[in-house]
Amino acid sequence: MCNTKWKDMRTQVEACALTGAAAFFAGIPDAVLVANGPLWCYFYALRQLEKQWPAISSQYYCTQVDNHAVVYGTEEFLLETLHTIRRQTRPSVVLIENSCSVSLIGDDIAGMAKQADLNCPVVFVDGGGLSGSFGAGYRAAAKGYLKQVPFNRKSAVQPGAVNLLGCTIGYYNGANDVVELKRMLHMAGYQVLACPGAGSRIDEIANMTNAALNIVVHDELGQEMAKILYEQHGMPYVSLPPPYGVQGSLAWLETIHQHMPVAGSQMTVVRKEVNALEQKLQSLTLDMQRTWGDLWFEKTLIAAPASVALSMAEAVRTEWLDTGLLTVVAYDRLPSYPAASSIDTLLAADGDSQLLEKELAALEGGLLLGSSNEKAILHQCSVPDVVCQNIALPVYDEVILSDLPFMGLRGSCHMVERLWNQYVARCQRHRNFTSCRC
Repeated sequence: MCNTKWKDMRTQVEACALTGAAAFFAGIPDAVLVANGPLWCYFYALRQLEKQWPAISSQYYCTQVDNHAVVYGTEEFLLETLHTIRRQTRPSVVLIENSCSVSLIGDDIAGMAKQADLNCPVVFVDGGGLSGSFGAGYRAAAKGYLKQVPFNRKSAVQPGAVNLLGCTIGYYNGANDVVELKRMLHMAGYQVLACPGAGSRIDEIANMTNAALNIVVHDELGQEMAKILYEQHGMPYVSLPPPYGVQGSLAWLETIHQHMPVAGSQMTVVRKEVNALEQKLQSLTLDMQRTWGDLWFEKTLIAAPASVALSMAEAVRTEWLDTGLLTVVAYDRLPSYPAASSIDTLLAADGDSQLLEKELAALEGGLLLGSSNEKAILHQCSVPDVVCQNIALPVYDEVILSDLPFMGLRGSCHMVERLWNQYVARCQRHRNFTSCRC
């Protein structure tokens, strides 16, 4: 265990619900967001999202309420902000989200929005940070959107057309992952109509009921949305583990094909790319093993949003490296599909860093796939010789400027590259340390 001062603290590892709600609407390019609360809540959410989506600063506003508003209400501040939005922008939809302190007031937000006369749908989410996690805020925003923003009249279902649900720019490297998923689906003969909350405009989302199948990517984010669309519009859906690894990506596409075969399927093209990538990876691995030995860790700990952590664990165990004990710490609720049998220990974090401390304190010489929060705990516990790879937010020690994903076929090459480079760097540190001691 770590020192007493750290042990006695309970810190929230996940981002708050305010951030999750903002993330869904930030993923709609022509939406405008309003944080109804103090600046520090606004800047927290903005900081979490702007590295993934730099344009969010131009579509995200804050009412900047003062201490008196907590007692007398936020009407003056909110109306002033909404009038500014009406003068300066032409949004297709507006999100108003209350911070946790403002949530206690009970203001008539809907009535205030009508006074502002914005001429577009307005969605209100009571996304106080103390009331839930990132996933809870995202789900609330998605449900609010489906309730307030109408779809176009459904025409004939388009064969081979799909939607991706539960994707977000609020997950690390999420935008690049969405691009890779769309690329793979197109290669397999499918057309992606919309990806709400991850890049699709409001007019694209309005036509999503014409798709033949909804694909839930992150179950903890998109499952409820898929159920609502099934109940209201009769749209079938499938919730699958996100595709990590070459074989994991192939299995993802093949499962989608089983649920919805398409005429002239291009799965042969997919398998050709899979074979080429596996040959490339095998050649690289053999070459690296001759110099550095096996890519092996005695212990591996994966800490990330539930769907990411569970699915990446399967790729770690079966494709990317060799490891002894494999522990998964899953944030937010577990997916509807079963966890892989390759996981030795599965912990539901529930946003509490205390649950991580014991596992991290015993990770010496191991591999951590997580965020800067887990690295901070490692530092507090003075755990040496841990290889750390970022797979979840927040991240403070790395920037991604390329378009390389973590998911899919391209993502598998990217992750193997990162893991080998980290492993080689550790081997070099060990050699230099031994040389210095001699």
